[in-house]
Amino acid sequence: MVNYYANAGLVFETVLVGILAYAPFFNEPLGTRQIAFPHFAVPSFSFFAVIMAYDEVRKVFLRNGMTKSRRGRTVIHGWVARNTYY
Repeated sequence: MVNYYANAGLVFETVLVGILAYAPFFNEPLGTRQIAFPHFAVPSFSFFAVIMAYDEVRKVFLRNGMTKSRRGRTVIHGWVARNTYY
């Protein structure tokens, strides 16, 4: 969450979808209709939970598979650290 441009993009995208879904003056030109809030938020929460759980578990495996050498360099051990570390 250090990248301010990515954070601004996430906020902008969320606000834009909310406006397009709930602002009545956009419904006619776009040929859409308002949807109930649970239909808007509930299906996406399960994807959010899975992605967050995957990322946190991946970070645990990464941190367990990396050590610091005496020279201060990071030494990568293990499959997860070798294949998923950027």
